[in-house]
Amino acid sequence: MIPLMAVVRVHTEQQHRFRIWLPLFLVWLVLLPVALLPIIFVVCLACSVNPLRALSACWQLAAGLTGTHVEVGHGKSSVLVHIY
Repeated sequence: MIPLMAVVRVHTEQQHRFRIWLPLFLVWLVLLPVALLPIIFVVCLACSVNPLRALSACWQLAAGLTGTHVEVGHGKSSVLVHIY
């Protein structure tokens, strides 16, 4: 099974502790299309779809996410995602 989370802990000399959880599943989601690119290419050819046009459409969709702002809050917790 692939790793889904990484924890980074920082301890300073003054006994300050700092911990960050890094969600690696997001990295895998980004790398998944690259790993599946040959399969997608074959499926596009089997379905009589131009793979370059399909790739172009996916690229335009990803580029259209620029400026997306998502804010979720619950009680004292909140998550902010802003795509530049």
